[in-house]
Amino acid sequence: MQKETKRELLLRQLGLKHKLKVHDSVKQAETHEEIAANWLARWELEDEITAIDLLLSEARKNAVDLKRAAITKELGAGKALTKKKKA
Repeated sequence: MQKETKRELLLRQLGLKHKLKVHDSVKQAETHEEIAANWLARWELEDEITAIDLLLSEARKNAVDLKRAAITKELGAGKALTKKKKA
């Protein structure tokens, strides 16, 4: 996943979390119909936040796997991972 895509997802997630906070600060619903509508709206926001979390987590796991493979390859080739300082 490209950095710009990750950035856009993070910005979208922050916006959704802000909407949830605003949603929580609004006057409580009085009727069952209003309560049900509020719950559904909240669940939709939470579901989208969770979906973005999963996408970002997957991208992060893939990035870690690639870095791990590169480090393992370096170790297998006998290369030092850090440069030794001269005394």
